[in-house]
Amino acid sequence: MKILKILIKDGLLNIPWWIWLSQGCSVVVIGLLFTAGSLLNTEVAILSTTGFSWLAILGILIIILGILDCIDAIFSKEICDYMQRMNAGVLDIVFGSLLLFGISDTLERLSLMIALYLFTRSILRTVFAIKLKVSHLALNFLASVISLILGVMIWQEWPAHEGWFFSFSLSIDLVFRGLLMIFVGLFIKNKNNIAFES
Repeated sequence: MKILKILIKDGLLNIPWWIWLSQGCSVVVIGLLFTAGSLLNTEVAILSTTGFSWLAILGILIIILGILDCIDAIFSKEICDYMQRMNAGVLDIVFGSLLLFGISDTLERLSLMIALYLFTRSILRTVFAIKLKVSHLALNFLASVISLILGVMIWQEWPAHEGWFFSFSLSIDLVFRGLLMIFVGLFIKNKNNIAFES
């Protein structure tokens, strides 16, 4: 309860920059580990299924990130920020749940779902980056383009139509998501430093 008193001021959630930075670094490291795992251990069996690579664990991570986005949305200062965070959070929770519980389904169904998730995520990321006028617009566009390209590759079943490539694509998306969190943390730190100096 004491931590909530520190983080909530004037009824708004004021997350310190170092929390954004540490969360972003954690997501980048986890994303890189799963990217490497997807490439190096393609036949891993999780939840008594084979052929789906690391998708089950990635589903759990996406659900957790979605919950964090929804919590952040509840305490947003602006309605546009609220809508962006809540939309992204709900999308992540629904997709992560479908991914987690659809692991025993066919790869064809999962491929379409993952491709649509990457398309939707890249469109949301781009639209809200423009609308919110974020400082790291180039990185947002790069992350969106890469997610879009990976989504098209999954949809076209190129270079592979296997679980390891689906895991690889979602892991790359996680890496860029973590990088964006790091940039948000650094932006908040710089903004606080400028306000402190004034």
